[in-house]
Amino acid sequence: MTAGPAERAAAILRLLRPVADELYVAVDERAGAALAGALATVADRVVLYPYAEPVDRPLPWLHAEAAGEWVLTVDDDEIPSAGLLRALPELLAARDVTHYWLPRRWLYPGPGRYLDEQPWRPDYQLRLVLNDQRLLRFPDETHVPIEVLGPGRYLELPLYHADVLLGPAERRLEKARRYERLRPGRRVVGGPLNHVFYLPERRPGVRTAAVPDEDLPLIESVLEAPSVEGSAGWSGPAADRERIDRLWTGRSLEATAYRARLEALEQPHSLRAGEQRTLDVRVTNLGEGLWPWGDSGRPEIRLAYRWRDTAGVLVVPDGLRTPLPADLPPAATTVVPVHVVAPPEPGRYRLELDLLHEHVRWFGASVELEVDVQAGRRLALAGTPEAVERARARLTEERPELEPVALAHPDGRVALRSCDALLFTGARPPGRRALLRLGALVLAARRLGLPVVAEHDAVPPWVPGVRVVPRGSSDLPL
Repeated sequence: MTAGPAERAAAILRLLRPVADELYVAVDERAGAALAGALATVADRVVLYPYAEPVDRPLPWLHAEAAGEWVLTVDDDEIPSAGLLRALPELLAARDVTHYWLPRRWLYPGPGRYLDEQPWRPDYQLRLVLNDQRLLRFPDETHVPIEVLGPGRYLELPLYHADVLLGPAERRLEKARRYERLRPGRRVVGGPLNHVFYLPERRPGVRTAAVPDEDLPLIESVLEAPSVEGSAGWSGPAADRERIDRLWTGRSLEATAYRARLEALEQPHSLRAGEQRTLDVRVTNLGEGLWPWGDSGRPEIRLAYRWRDTAGVLVVPDGLRTPLPADLPPAATTVVPVHVVAPPEPGRYRLELDLLHEHVRWFGASVELEVDVQAGRRLALAGTPEAVERARARLTEERPELEPVALAHPDGRVALRSCDALLFTGARPPGRRALLRLGALVLAARRLGLPVVAEHDAVPPWVPGVRVVPRGSSDLPL
């Protein structure tokens, strides 16, 4: 992507010409058709596009347009090193990786030297990727333009960044302030990230290193490139905002994007309190936009649920999220096993399954199921690890409806800190049921001749047979 000047962009393209199957340039429409016409003399494809923040906004559109198996993204102030140009054919022939990270070296204070300390070195950039849309993500965060699934490599083949050489300090300061407004609060090596990167002169004594001899002519050929004649009458293709933002993850969704149909493929007549289960739901996209797959998909469209009691009161207002297993385009349907956790208290409930745009809204396409939630049955196993394992194996065979909770320790003691969930599931301490469970546990331990140790606020002070220790005591290892 470029807004010019034409001579610099054209010189970069000429360096890449011998190793590229396709040179594709997106010209900021504010620069005009003359720039597009000039670059059309060296590029295979040129398209005008409307600029909008963040700067990386068009990247998913560009990757979708690119015809090559691999994509190398280069900015108009970056110069590939000789080593990178030589290595590209071999890098693209690899079949064991999906992407490469390139170190970016910041030229300063002149074209023959670069900044040789943190954070300017190594400044890895994810620029060379396998162009498979199933592997790519394009976050809407400034300076985090792309994410790739699969194995990758970090290379020692740099891109040289000329931004600090090309812009006066005042312009670079304004650029740093603009990026700070877009993504505030980021810091590096003890300072604001953007101000540190773009204003190296503010750090006295900053270390630099010499550019290798074979790379200096390439850098000079770009920085000192001769002018290129444009074509004011150029009338090539142009992309509109809708076309670009259709694939941008930071786009706002119109109301029509929230149309959906959900169908439950099974009816869970009963669940145990606190039980997690998956329920198959058929989901159909009746809207006008694509819904992305996976936990990192943006916009964040997930399957979720709510529980209501018989009076319609929300008991669980915000349940687990289940991402889509694959991209779901308009008019498409998929089956999603939705993860659901039952309420902690027994009773009759209404389960509402729906789509959720995280931090924005529910879709309002819910499917509702009536479910009986039954009390869970847990059994505490206290004793040595060997005894506990024998009891667990026996329960698995003879009483599979019971959930064993191990409280084992080498010396056989019972530590009540680990029993909180056992004691208080289904009752709020210090309720009567909880105290009855606590008393039964203590009596059982005494009958077995096992000591019972508790933190000072884990049991009421009047419960007999319990040795109380301070919170966090080493005597309470479980």
